[in-house]
Amino acid sequence: MEITAKLSKIDSTTLADYILKNHGPMSHLKLQKLLFYCDAYHMAYFGKELITDEFEAWAHGPVSRAIYNSLKDKSVLYSDLSFSDKGMNPDEGIKKLTSDQQTMLNEVLGELSTWTGAQLEAATHREYPWIEARKGYGEGDKCSVPISKETTLKFYKKEING
Repeated sequence: MEITAKLSKIDSTTLADYILKNHGPMSHLKLQKLLFYCDAYHMAYFGKELITDEFEAWAHGPVSRAIYNSLKDKSVLYSDLSFSDKGMNPDEGIKKLTSDQQTMLNEVLGELSTWTGAQLEAATHREYPWIEARKGYGEGDKCSVPISKETTLKFYKKEING
């Protein structure tokens, strides 16, 4: 892998647009989980976050409030979002990443974009970072506790190292 000092971060909106453009329409639920997994696996492989957003432990899984706020007028939980060209090509933003970062991102998305939103939600509910952040909350309770980036890094690093 390339030296971590050369790693770049990208804006979560750029990543969300990239996902929608390259993996088609999807629910807000699914998009949020893909964003979380992209960041989680980036931390596992490179030791640094890909996006600076905090993910909160909502009832349906990890949610970036920044992305939620930017899309809440365009989507409800299970309706599909589509890429809308705002004059900015998200592929250009992704090109700012190193080739290793791009490879990792495309591998994660290639695998997980085939899952449904419900499958992704169920997966996050079985994983420690979300479980830890929701301690003391019931299954359907509102919760805005941030999911620890440190816990996320450790958990997914362990996942990839088997």
